Amino acid sequence: MQHDPETIGRRMDALGLWDALQPYNFAVKPRGTAFPYFCTVMKGDGNPVKVRLLLLEGWQTLHDFVRTRMDVNFGFYSSPIEFPHFELVVLADGSTKVIRYDTGFMPQEVTDGPARELVAKILWEAYGVFLRVEGDPRLPLQFADERAVFARVEDAQGAWHDEPLAIPDPPPHTETLSIPKALIQSAKDLPLVAADVLDLDFRLLPSVMTKEPRPRSVYELLAVDGTTGETAFASRVSLTPDGGLRTLWEALPVQVLREIVRRGKVPGTLRVRSGRVFRMLRDGRRAAEKGCRIVV
Repeated sequence: MQHDPETIGRRMDALGLWDALQPYNFAVKPRGTAFPYFCTVMKGDGNPVKVRLLLLEGWQTLHDFVRTRMDVNFGFYSSPIEFPHFELVVLADGSTKVIRYDTGFMPQEVTDGPARELVAKILWEAYGVFLRVEGDPRLPLQFADERAVFARVEDAQGAWHDEPLAIPDPPPHTETLSIPKALIQSAKDLPLVAADVLDLDFRLLPSVMTKEPRPRSVYELLAVDGTTGETAFASRVSLTPDGGLRTLWEALPVQVLREIVRRGKVPGTLRVRSGRVFRMLRDGRRAAEKGCRIVV
């Protein structure tokens, strides 16, 4: 490869085409990779990030990313940093860096190894697309009538070609909530205190991480007394090797119900901050057969 990823990124930035490319996704599929990488532009606020070029891994990631951008409460992703991808970051001062993101882990800069070579290869082909868009702004839509994404694909001989990648239908999103019967019975036996209001949220803490060789991201469940402002309960958790975001979110009703049982009363109202938290807790409330209101 002739250029390192940061140099290619600076060349991309010099073209001034971020706005022109922001509405589109196109793909790059090097030979030997199991899936294509989808190039997506996200503008920053300039403090300090000017723009990000995301290289999203595979169709499932792209589908989830697109659906989450349409509805912030869709599925289980709450931030772009949770999607598996590489990312070219262009800072306000013109400098560039390449970051690796994996679900449940803190971002890491890509400074060496095969991953850096792969990113350089993808960015070089993406840069070629950028150059062609200067003369043909609708290039990324070339195969739109075929319900396909424009892609640069490397064949077995190492030659690159324009190809349509047919867009598969996304699998239906499903959620499975399971609450132990004993916990449900314990909640049923508690008094409902109509005047008790809890402000509750479950969220990613972007600046908090575990102390490990590869730090994991941390998520917090927090409930605050709506009258006094005192913390009613709080706990933090990270993804486990055998679980993912789905595991964390589907466990939320159980965690909340356990905390309510520990407090010894069912609040009259739970005020939550997102439609996703509302959706996950709604079935837990029904299972406990209590009149607790859940409002966003």
